[in-house]
Amino acid sequence: MIFLFEQFAYSTEYLKKVLPVDGQGRFKGLPNGFVARDGKLDGVGYVYNVSSKKDGSDKITFVLPKVFLDESGTKAFGEVIPFNKDFELKNAPKNFLSSLSMWVCSSIGQYREKNPDDKTMEAPDARGFCSDSATPTLIDVMNAMVRFYKENKALFVFVSKNVHSGNNRIDWRRTMRKLPILQSGSPIYMELENKKKVFDLDDRLIVLYFSAMNYIGEIFGFKMPKSEFYAPMRVNEFRRLLGHRGLVELRRIKHKYFADKFLRLYNIMKAFFEWGAKFSACSFKSEYLLTSKYNNVFEAMIDKLVGDELPPKMDYLKKQTDGKEVDHLYKDRQLIFADASQKIWFIGDSKYYKEKNDIVGESVYKQFTYARNIIQYNINDLLKGDGQNGEGVLRYRDPLTEGYSVTPNFFIRGEVDKGNPCEIPATGDAIKKDGADMWAERNRHFENRLFDRDTLLLQVYDVNFLYVLKAFTAKSSGMRDEFKRTAREKFRKNFMAMLRSHYFFWYVNPQGSQEEFVNAHYKTLQGKLFRSGNSNGLVLALEQTFVDEKNAEFRALRTEIDKKCEFINVDPTEIWEDAVSKGEKGLKRPGRV
Repeated sequence: MIFLFEQFAYSTEYLKKVLPVDGQGRFKGLPNGFVARDGKLDGVGYVYNVSSKKDGSDKITFVLPKVFLDESGTKAFGEVIPFNKDFELKNAPKNFLSSLSMWVCSSIGQYREKNPDDKTMEAPDARGFCSDSATPTLIDVMNAMVRFYKENKALFVFVSKNVHSGNNRIDWRRTMRKLPILQSGSPIYMELENKKKVFDLDDRLIVLYFSAMNYIGEIFGFKMPKSEFYAPMRVNEFRRLLGHRGLVELRRIKHKYFADKFLRLYNIMKAFFEWGAKFSACSFKSEYLLTSKYNNVFEAMIDKLVGDELPPKMDYLKKQTDGKEVDHLYKDRQLIFADASQKIWFIGDSKYYKEKNDIVGESVYKQFTYARNIIQYNINDLLKGDGQNGEGVLRYRDPLTEGYSVTPNFFIRGEVDKGNPCEIPATGDAIKKDGADMWAERNRHFENRLFDRDTLLLQVYDVNFLYVLKAFTAKSSGMRDEFKRTAREKFRKNFMAMLRSHYFFWYVNPQGSQEEFVNAHYKTLQGKLFRSGNSNGLVLALEQTFVDEKNAEFRALRTEIDKKCEFINVDPTEIWEDAVSKGEKGLKRPGRV
């Protein structure tokens, strides 16, 4: 296999050796614009180059995502990438590269199935095989074979034991048909006949299955599952079955299968021999599974691992009316003293390639626009009378204080461990907060108003690309569920830590009614006060740099509300009820924290 990298500049002469070209030396059978004029490849995926003069695995080219490039853009896996010859990848294990290639192609394939209208998925020869008229690619078949093996390991053991059980037992009826030797009046049988079971056609189907995987491994260099019970056919012998002969043999035994698992295996092998018929034909064209926008695939992977799947009637939250589209949305508890029933939208954006200056300017502005729109949509729904319990409608605005719940925003960027780019980390290490808390980049119209509609917070996270790739393509949802749970806990914890490091919080207990207190001091406390629920107390938040006896505005605030209420200093990292109960022992007033 040949490994190339997205957005790395290669010499045109080299690319013509490894990619399909016509008689005039022009690239053919590839998406438009896949090879740029400067030799950079605009795409990620798999190409089988039938026009290559090389044999076997050297006809296969994988274009890996640019996330594997270092900051200079000239190295991958710790090695310098040559622009005019094959990348040897000495530091990357062969088995890892085989798995990586499968994961990348599988991620593109799964995205293509869910997004058939995405025009960046240009793969006319890479169709699925759900019908008899469809011709699969090698990658399609390999994914199906590996998936079937992982799900049915016990099946192969059961069939093998069932078919071969009793083979070493003596068949006395057949043995006694032969003439014995008499010795002292007792017959002695010199040749014993063993029991032999009739050949099981299920066994033949399984042999074909493991032979096909052995053929793929030997010819194309992929690491495929092997069996300790079934010996595969020799490569040259199996090669003769590719195409028509293999399909004829399958048709001969088709009527023997009734169990769902064997019918599924039969269809997989039928798909393989269909591919083999195309592959062994003289008219076989180069096939590919490529996308020119792998960032769309990365976005889909992150959304499956982090976001909520919204019902169609709530699509307006993601596909907003001003043309902007939100990458990730999920509901979680409000940041400020909320129980499980009080939730807020967490709003995320994906950037699959980590650049030094990618979280600045337009990206930040767009992210805050997403948040403002979502707040407005929820307020509009409440004004329509849908109510707090309406599906998808969240309580962003407190009607008493006219304060708004804190709205968190985050960016997620893909990266690989530069020290060990082939290692998949544990779940807890797969996502990390990047540097500072982006406090300076927060959106605000007024100072010291945490509960203002336009005060929006932002954080940036780096996620291990290999972990995301493996979790997204895994058949089991366990790895995805664990990541989602871990990531959401980290997001919430880190946002709370940001609030704790920049604000002081108090539980406010007015001497009179809440309504009278809020109305009397509305102008002073606007944007600083919030009620966590219709029946809960008031929360006062002040920036720590503001809480100073030398600050004239702070002195005026304290003088205005002093002796009209009591305060309990609370920690925003705790749920409301716990924070109040733990803070009741010592009442603290502003300025005495």
